[in-house]
Amino acid sequence: MPTLQTLPDLLVPGLDLVFVGINPGERSAELGHYYAHPGNGFWPALSASPLLEEPAGPEDDQSLAERAGIGFTDVVKRVITDSTNVTTEELRTSEPAFRQRIAGASPRAICLTSSRAFDVLFPKVRASGTWGRQPVTLEGAAVWVMPSTSGRAAGHRAHVHRVLAELAASLGRAAVRGVA
Repeated sequence: MPTLQTLPDLLVPGLDLVFVGINPGERSAELGHYYAHPGNGFWPALSASPLLEEPAGPEDDQSLAERAGIGFTDVVKRVITDSTNVTTEELRTSEPAFRQRIAGASPRAICLTSSRAFDVLFPKVRASGTWGRQPVTLEGAAVWVMPSTSGRAAGHRAHVHRVLAELAASLGRAAVRGVA
C-alpha cells in the first residue's frame, strides 16, 4: 500500500479557533478531510455546538476558515490510524513546527482534540479527566482541551459537547439554532 499523503494545514492568519489533532488518520488522509472517519463524532458535535451557524461535515473543513473563522492542523503530520502509535518523543519533536504553524495563524484559541497531545506539550498542567480551558497559552492563543472524538472514546461525548459550548461562549458565539 502506498504511503498516504498527510492532510494540509487549514490555517490562515487571524482565525478565531484552530482544532488540533494528534495526527491525521488513514481514512481522513484517504478522503483528504479532517476527522473524516465515519465513526468519529467530531463533525456531529461541532455541528450541534454554537460554534457553527449551520451543520457541517468533513467536506466542509476547507471552507470553515472563511465561513466561521475555524482552522485545522495536527501536532504530528505523519498519517497513522491509531494515534497511540505516535510516540511521546515524536510529539515533542513535532512541537517546534507545530508552534510555528499556530504562530502564523495567530488564532484567538486552539482546541486540542485529545488530552494526550496536551499532556505531552504541557506536562503536569492538566489534572486527569479535566477538559476545557487550560491555564496556559500557546503562541498567544487560549488553549482548550476536549476528549477525543474517535469511536473508541464515545463514552466522553457529553464532555465534548460541554467543552465546545464553553469554547463558543468564550469566543462570543451564542446558540443560534436552539441547541442546548
